[in-house]
Amino acid sequence: MMKKSLQNLSSFDSLYQGVIGRIFGEIKDSRASNAHYDILDILRCGFAIYSLKCASLFSFRKRSKAEESNLGSIYGINKVASDNTLRNVLDSVDPEKLRKGFYSLYKRIKKIGILKQYIYWRKHIVVSIDGVEHFCSKNISCDHCMTRKHRDGSQSNYHAMLSAAIVHPDKSEVFILDNEPIVKQDGSTKNDCERNAAKRLFSWFSEHYENEKFIFVEDALYANAPHLRQILKNKWEFVVNIKPKSHKKLFTLFETRKQMKSAKFHEFIDKKGTIHRFWYDNNLPLNGTATDLRVGVLMYEEEKKNGQIQKFSWATSFNLTKRNVEKIMRIGRSRWKIENETFNTLKNQGYHFDHNYGHGFQHLNTFLAYLMLLAFQTDQIFQRCNKLFNRIWEKAKTKAKLWEILRSVFMVKTIYSFNELFETLALQFRVQLE
Repeated sequence: MMKKSLQNLSSFDSLYQGVIGRIFGEIKDSRASNAHYDILDILRCGFAIYSLKCASLFSFRKRSKAEESNLGSIYGINKVASDNTLRNVLDSVDPEKLRKGFYSLYKRIKKIGILKQYIYWRKHIVVSIDGVEHFCSKNISCDHCMTRKHRDGSQSNYHAMLSAAIVHPDKSEVFILDNEPIVKQDGSTKNDCERNAAKRLFSWFSEHYENEKFIFVEDALYANAPHLRQILKNKWEFVVNIKPKSHKKLFTLFETRKQMKSAKFHEFIDKKGTIHRFWYDNNLPLNGTATDLRVGVLMYEEEKKNGQIQKFSWATSFNLTKRNVEKIMRIGRSRWKIENETFNTLKNQGYHFDHNYGHGFQHLNTFLAYLMLLAFQTDQIFQRCNKLFNRIWEKAKTKAKLWEILRSVFMVKTIYSFNELFETLALQFRVQLE
């Protein structure tokens, strides 16, 4: 009974109604009481567009009778808003009101046991952080747009965000913890930057995840003393990239220790014939000004059988030993999963991340990005927990193809739940139901 209950909590219908629906219900409508469309219907429409992987807001308007019925029975939409109405209404809604949705989904994955599966080492969860641009135009802009000058004298306007996601070196699914917009702050005439966004992001983390055992993996931009101190202050750990150009003194000191034989070396060859080489040392000052912040330094070299060599380097809060350097290396390299499994999936697997669904004048672009990421998060939970989804995905070959067929069924057959929709897809692909 307990196992069945947990399976129900991970179903799309439960995630949508019990988590996403609850967040939508807390968003108050600031418009006049005689507004033509209910704010809940507008929010549900926005989510459904990304859940169904519609190519545009305009394409969402063209509906069959079956689609009209399914939008009501599955997504709870009573009246479908036009694309212009959706843009105009959501433009004025603060994206912060959606932000707690990621924390609510985090609590759900914790409750159904996914988080235990993602413990990698010493009861820690690996969290990758990276920035991503989600809008760019030379013609459209708003007060929150950042600007980029080009050599030809032209200017681009863009929006970006700093995202944090739970990753695991051996697992394909990633789970978004939070997203901090990188936009011009209210009243500012200067561009925002990733480092400032990181300060705000970690303030949010301190409030919501203070008791979690996280290892943060980040690129060399974040290997600076103020940021790393912010991590250590919360008793979290870090494995961050370092580079010779940005950390000259640290690299020079490490090379000196290598020559003096005080830095240790470890090497092994795996079953595929790949050679793994590790040089490591502990208790090194991060830089010349932050001598009190001591880090372990790991230099790693991977040589394939064909002679191809890759090199990596990290600074870490862990004490490095022969027994743990491989673990630390795998943690460090898992940073790419937020790019490969999140941003690339959103761009190339049917989510149309690069498409401009709407920019607006206040909050629309960020709000729509949050809606897409919430839809992606529910998909990741469903994918992790639902064997039927994975068998259908295997038959479809790609997610883009799976979403295409899902929309086709949605258009022609009346469905009363997302579970029924996937059972219908299983019949189409001749996948046996359990």
